[in-house]
Amino acid sequence: MFLIDGYNLLHAAFPEPAAQGSRRRLIDLVVDFCGRRGYRARIVFDATGDMPRRQRRGEVEIRNVPPGRSADDEILEALASTDDRTAHTLVTNDGALAREARRRGVKVIPSGDFARLLQARGPSDDPKAGGLLSPAEVDEWLREFGLDD
Repeated sequence: MFLIDGYNLLHAAFPEPAAQGSRRRLIDLVVDFCGRRGYRARIVFDATGDMPRRQRRGEVEIRNVPPGRSADDEILEALASTDDRTAHTLVTNDGALAREARRRGVKVIPSGDFARLLQARGPSDDPKAGGLLSPAEVDEWLREFGLDD
């Protein structure tokens, strides 16, 4: 399961100033990626207004932490609650989170690298989109991170 530092990945995927709907676009990308590849994911966002605490879309769980907690807290709790170091792959650029995950033997993918995987298209997608990874490149990245099952 991918354990995703939500706003960290959002800023890596959409570095331009936060556009209306960028959070929804990110969730759509993760849902599509997991659906195409047969993965599961949990995206954890810091407290945000009136967003539901938990949602599920296919194999993706979206969590919005309550006020007074941070996404980092919830991610560290998830890492601490598993004895199976292969149960999660952390997606973040946060140095402290990455160090803790690695200390526990959990794989870490930088948010920018994962954003490129999310934005890769399959052979039936629009070839004019440009700048997207080919299916072979996606497979190469998955092998690089040990996710090629």
